Amino acid sequence: MDTLYRFSFTDLPIRGQWVRLQSTLEAASQYRAYPAQVSELLGQMLATVAMVADNLKFSGAVAMQSQGNGALRRSLAECRDHTNLRGIMHLTDDASFPQSSSDSGNHDIGAWLDQGQLALTLIPDEETGMQPYQGLVALEKQDLAKCLEDYFARSEQLDTRLHFANSAEENNRCVTGLLLQRLPNHPGASEAECEAAQDAWETLTALSATVTNSELGKLDVQTLLHRLFHEYPCVLQPPKSLAYQCTCNSDRTDSTLMMLGKDDLGALLIEQGEITVDCEFCGHRYSYDASAVARLMGQIDEIAGATNDNPLH
Repeated sequence: MDTLYRFSFTDLPIRGQWVRLQSTLEAASQYRAYPAQVSELLGQMLATVAMVADNLKFSGAVAMQSQGNGALRRSLAECRDHTNLRGIMHLTDDASFPQSSSDSGNHDIGAWLDQGQLALTLIPDEETGMQPYQGLVALEKQDLAKCLEDYFARSEQLDTRLHFANSAEENNRCVTGLLLQRLPNHPGASEAECEAAQDAWETLTALSATVTNSELGKLDVQTLLHRLFHEYPCVLQPPKSLAYQCTCNSDRTDSTLMMLGKDDLGALLIEQGEITVDCEFCGHRYSYDASAVARLMGQIDEIAGATNDNPLH
C-alpha cells in the first residue's frame, strides 16, 4: 500500500512528511517502458505532488509538469483530491539518460530538459471559487530535491530539506521521500524560544542529511524517525493511503471525438472500421463501433440545433 505520513516535533515550529510509492509507480509505468532513471524521476515527481497536496486546505489538484528541448520532452505528475495520483513522461525517440553517480539516484533534470521549464501548479476545484496558481521551479541545482528546496525558500519563504531514495527489488521500483520544513515562529515566541527553534532546525536537518539511500528506501517510517531524530520527541499522524487513479472516462472521450465533427468521424469509421481511443495515462481503450459513432453524430446535431435556436447566436 502506498502511504504518506505527516509528523511534527513537540514544541517546535518544524514539520515533516514521509511518503513511499510502489504500486503507484508500477501503475504509471505499466503501459510505457520507461528507462530506470526516468521511472525514478517520475516517482520523485509523484512523491512531491503527494506531499504538496497533503498540505492543501482546499479540494483540487497539484500538478508538476515540465517541457523542454532535451531527451525529456514533457512530463506530468498530478495528485488530485489529496490521494489520487497519475503521471506520464514523454521522451525523444533516441533519448539517453546516463545514471547519476550519486548513491541517492538523483538526476540532473535541467540537463534532461535542455533549457526547459518545470512548473508546480495548484488547481482548486471550481466550487472553491479560487484561481489556479502556478510557480516556476528554477533548474539551477543539480537534482530535483535541491531545485524544490530552492523553490520553497523563494516562493513560500519556508526553509526546506528534501531527500529521495529510489530502490528496486525484483523489478519492483519504489520511491521514498522525506521532507522537513521550518515553519514561522509563533507570534508570541520569546527570543530564547526562537533561538532554540533555529538550533533544533539546524540539528534536525544535519541529522536528516546523514540518511543513506538504503535506510530511506527500506526502513518503515517509525524506525527511520527514531533512528534519525530519537533525541527530539516526534508526533506521527495517522497514515494517508495513496493510489494511482486516472481521470479518463467515456464522457471525456466522447467530447474529444465530437470535436472532430461528423465528416471526419464518418471518414475515420470507414477507414478503420472501428474508432479506438487509448488513454495515454492508464492505457484504457475506448472503442466506438458504427452505432456508437452514430450516437456521437446525433449529439453533434443536438448541440448544433440548440445553438441555432439560441437568439444570442
